[in-house]
Amino acid sequence: MAKLPEQLGSLKLVQQIGVGKHCQVWEALDTKARKKVAIKVVVPDMAQDAGQRKLLEHELKVAKSLDHPTIIKIDRFAEDGGLPHLVMEYFPAPNLKKQIAAGVDLLAPKLQRIVTEMALALDHMHARGWVHRDVKPDNVLTAADGQTKVIDLAIAARASGMLGKLLGGKTPPQGSPSYMSPEQIRGEALDARSDIYSFGCVLFELLAGRPPYTGTDTNDLLNKHVSATVPAVDVFNKNATTSISKYLRQMLAKKRAERPGSMKDVLQQLRSIRLLERATV
Repeated sequence: MAKLPEQLGSLKLVQQIGVGKHCQVWEALDTKARKKVAIKVVVPDMAQDAGQRKLLEHELKVAKSLDHPTIIKIDRFAEDGGLPHLVMEYFPAPNLKKQIAAGVDLLAPKLQRIVTEMALALDHMHARGWVHRDVKPDNVLTAADGQTKVIDLAIAARASGMLGKLLGGKTPPQGSPSYMSPEQIRGEALDARSDIYSFGCVLFELLAGRPPYTGTDTNDLLNKHVSATVPAVDVFNKNATTSISKYLRQMLAKKRAERPGSMKDVLQQLRSIRLLERATV
């Protein structure tokens, strides 16, 4: 794979902080603005791919319609040296996937703040008419004090309203298999309750150290989301309360009508129940 240049316009690349299938995320110094930024840049081998450019432009469009401290801010789309990229707010914190791998017990003291700020981010997106569609630990950055920001808006889509339901039609499913709702897997029109399902998968993993379902291959995993019994999180973590275990089963209901109706409902419920029997173990 071809290497990125050391500088893109006024942006001096410092160190790589994330990587995806077709993009890399770098800490950079904006020498013109004299501040640290993060950039999401298409890798050189894919730089001429129109689809990658469209994803970045779409992500900027979504970000510009949002304004909440729990969602990463995106300043602009640019292209230098033939490399399309986004210039974003720099938030020096690891993603939740890495932190879960280090042990969920270490997350216990800040767990309530993490899930609350995730829920606030999604509630704001839903209020502005968007469904994130890729809620997963990899797309959540959390600092040592629990401050949390949701990232990666590349496949966010307009929530389906009554018109969408009347028009119908299926689209190829997009998302991450460990966190996709049954209706997302089936390629159906999505609404806030699909993100609630994915959020439930992340909360399950924050407590159990693993997603609710695993499979021998992708098809096996997706089939479990569609038809397997929802596991009880307190089986995997004895410190998880019975209340959150019960509420997770509701968030992970196969039928979206049986899930909480909005992230506001989820926020209210999360504020009224304890997640853990003990804050630290």
